[in-house]
Amino acid sequence: MKKYLYPAVAFLLFCIFFAALSGYYGTSEFLQKSSLQTRDVFFRIRRWSQTPSEKIKSIVMVTIDEESCQKLDSRWPWSRTIFAQMLDRLTEAGAAVVGLNVSFTGLETGDIESSRLLAAAMRAQGNVVIGDTFTKDNQVIRPTPLIAEAVSRYGYLEKIIDSDLVIRRSYLLRPYESSSQFESSFPLEVAAAAWGPAKENDAKFDRASGLATVGNPAIGIPVSPEGSYFINYTAIESDFKQIPAWQVVKGKLSPQDVSKKIVLVGLTSSLFSDRHPTPLGAMSGIALHANELLSILTGRNLIFVSSNFTFTFSWLLGLLVLVFFILNRVWIGIAAFLLAFFGIFLGTQSLLARDYVLEPFILFMGPFLSLVLGVILNSVKLFLENKGLETKIVHDKLTGLYNYDFLRGRLDGEWKASKKNKSALSIVMTDLDRFKKINDTLGHETGNEMIRRAGAVLKQTARGYDVVARYGGDEFFVLLWHSGHEEAKAYRERLREAYHQMARNLQEPGLQDSSISIGIATFDPKINSKHPENPQKLLEEADKDLFVDKESRRKPGEKGR
Repeated sequence: MKKYLYPAVAFLLFCIFFAALSGYYGTSEFLQKSSLQTRDVFFRIRRWSQTPSEKIKSIVMVTIDEESCQKLDSRWPWSRTIFAQMLDRLTEAGAAVVGLNVSFTGLETGDIESSRLLAAAMRAQGNVVIGDTFTKDNQVIRPTPLIAEAVSRYGYLEKIIDSDLVIRRSYLLRPYESSSQFESSFPLEVAAAAWGPAKENDAKFDRASGLATVGNPAIGIPVSPEGSYFINYTAIESDFKQIPAWQVVKGKLSPQDVSKKIVLVGLTSSLFSDRHPTPLGAMSGIALHANELLSILTGRNLIFVSSNFTFTFSWLLGLLVLVFFILNRVWIGIAAFLLAFFGIFLGTQSLLARDYVLEPFILFMGPFLSLVLGVILNSVKLFLENKGLETKIVHDKLTGLYNYDFLRGRLDGEWKASKKNKSALSIVMTDLDRFKKINDTLGHETGNEMIRRAGAVLKQTARGYDVVARYGGDEFFVLLWHSGHEEAKAYRERLREAYHQMARNLQEPGLQDSSISIGIATFDPKINSKHPENPQKLLEEADKDLFVDKESRRKPGEKGR
């Protein structure tokens, strides 16, 4: 039964800690953040090991950067006239869709002419998408009517920022609670425009199924009830074809670079405060939209495996690792953990390549908990085994008292301390009177029982810090720490009385008159620091005194010990 105790304790502790950790996971901001950041690592690894879809070639980024501001001799925000010129050049080059990551609200410094030029350029292009924004009260700020009538579509630009300031999610759309209407995001409207300006390509939302659709034939994107979803980042900013805005405005543009392609225009410089942390590193706002657009056009939606399944699988993996630790093989347990670690790494990475998200942080929880628990439990078990071995080495098997070797070592140490501190110490030596007769008449088992009882009396009468040891047979030693000769004599009388009281209470008549002989010897540096000469002499003096005590109480004609 005892051999099953360790596995049972290990299993029970693992289940308790795993259940507690699983429950804490749902409420802990730290663990949630750690889980997201672990997933980010896997996104980065996927990007290094997997090239983006060929669809990325259909998306071109026109970048508004410091160089373009210098070349066009214009500070940001740019005049709408510049955007009109840019649109004219892109229209001439045959761009299929132009998405302007800009929200044109109000008039430009009261001048309506630049807005008319921009509106004319938008109508000429025929498939322009621009941005709108939300107020703090969650109200949509629309483009000015002149611009709104000229564009094909417009959608909001906001993203969701997690607690660690990383953008992993987006509101693909924002449904109104009281109706079937909703507001579309900028990437969703650009995706709709990619199929053409016809209304049949517009985004739609089925609230019951939580599915947003766009295009013809329609592409479906699962979203939460409030319209949010995780962006499937598959490309870094440099993966997209980029053309500086100044080259477009000045006509230094090769038509094949943008012909029949989706052109996204936006800020890319950190000076414009439009760079954001993402799972793949810092990106400009337009690169965020490009990633989201790419995942929509390719139909690559992230599919999250059930958290219940993930926790259960993690628990099973943890139990498997724990089994190897229970088998008393720590290094095999560690090897099992490493195997589970790399198995999780390869498995989750393989699934993520297919857009399935099996949260790696949760999967690591089980094996990691087993590693910590296995190492701790094995260390505790080894410690207890060593303590048990130590007990066997320094303790007498029959009585459980210290053995003579241990007492001898302690006596040597206490002797030195006594000399240094000028404090007395005493040795008490005992043996049982007429013990041979007990063995001969009542048997050796009875004799052993008397030895155990005598040891218990010695232990009971000594102080907690005194050392009680069995010398062998029926003989015992007691090292009385900080005790002079008078104290040793008092202990002798106390011990003798306790032993006799114990014997009188025995049921066996042949044992009720059992007695004990006690010899004492003291070393007191304050009286004589040179006598006895050494610890061995002290023991010999106690033995001599034992003989004197025995002789003084021997019955007439009685012989032997």
